[in-house]
Amino acid sequence: MGEIILVVDDNPDLVDGVKLTLEMEGFQVLTALSGQEALDILQRITPDLILADIMMPNLDGYELYVRVHNDERWLHVPFIFLTAKTSKEDIRKGKEMGADDYITKPFDPQDLVAVVRGKLKRIAELTGRYAPGSLRGMVRAFWRGKFGPFPFPLLALFLLALIIGATMWLTRTLGGGPLVTPPAEEETLRSDVGGMVTVSGGRFILGSDVPGATPRQEVNLPTFKMDKYEVTYAQYQVFVAETGRAAPWGTYPTERAAHPVGSVAWEDARAYCEWAGKRLPTSAEWEKAARGAEGFIYPWGNTWKEGLANTKEAAINTTQAVGSYPDGASPYGALDMAGNVWEWVDDWAEPEQSRKIIRGGAWNAIADWTQAYKTNAVRPTETRDYIGFRCAR
Repeated sequence: MGEIILVVDDNPDLVDGVKLTLEMEGFQVLTALSGQEALDILQRITPDLILADIMMPNLDGYELYVRVHNDERWLHVPFIFLTAKTSKEDIRKGKEMGADDYITKPFDPQDLVAVVRGKLKRIAELTGRYAPGSLRGMVRAFWRGKFGPFPFPLLALFLLALIIGATMWLTRTLGGGPLVTPPAEEETLRSDVGGMVTVSGGRFILGSDVPGATPRQEVNLPTFKMDKYEVTYAQYQVFVAETGRAAPWGTYPTERAAHPVGSVAWEDARAYCEWAGKRLPTSAEWEKAARGAEGFIYPWGNTWKEGLANTKEAAINTTQAVGSYPDGASPYGALDMAGNVWEWVDDWAEPEQSRKIIRGGAWNAIADWTQAYKTNAVRPTETRDYIGFRCAR
């Protein structure tokens, strides 16, 4: 995947525009609407470059820069100011602080892309890192001994040729197909798999007084995004192929590419979300996304209805492709938040931190478990075919 860019600005429209521009150029983009949110993201993942506004409330861009570059974990990350402060004094201050560049608003999107590419290229030249997927960069890295210690460049080229030759031989031996079978595009069934819905912020009555629910309480959540669908086998296969992380299957089940992935432990779910530039939702966020601002009992309303979720009552006895129950959507448009597979969330179930919360019920759970205020809990190492997840941001 492409390099990771963190965009920080309190203007959501500008953030969305920059995100779209960079994603069209092949970058992965993380977004934050405040300096503090950016710091929270940095605790989970280190980007390859940061684009930040200056005029933000509470923690402005200058202070964010200081906080970032006072921490050795992020000292090497290029930092570019993207701001409407255009006076010579402002530009001079940014440069004196050590910022890598200073882009003023309004700006041409292609100029922004050119600056980002230039900074990343310079960092690659200084560190010897090659861009992901760059064969030329990989050869140069071998030639210079970056994977060393190679006593001679000729040895590096010989080893590279040996690897390529072995790969070609194995490919032919296995019938000409790729060693890792990529998911066919049509197998995902829905073009919007991987998309997210926006869950509006505000006060929300969490939980209920019924058994199995979080105790009733008022919470105040900021606006966030939630995956529209549960993560599928096809999506998880890409993660496995690109990271080398162990797969939860013996042979990749192509016939289930569009089904929610199961048998994924909590840590693997968390790692996937981080790889995707996202995170696991909190239990409160999951419940808000499922119930809506009105606090429905089920994602679609306050009454159980047959045919709106894959539960034990449906007698299918396995998962269904994500989005198979469009009429069971939550008020924000999230699908399958009732049934199909239980979903990991970030929270521990108890202070001793022995079990993680799962939400939403599954294909083998009765309808009562799909009541959106109810929670269940299992050890984070559990790998069951009826436990999956979705991500938030």
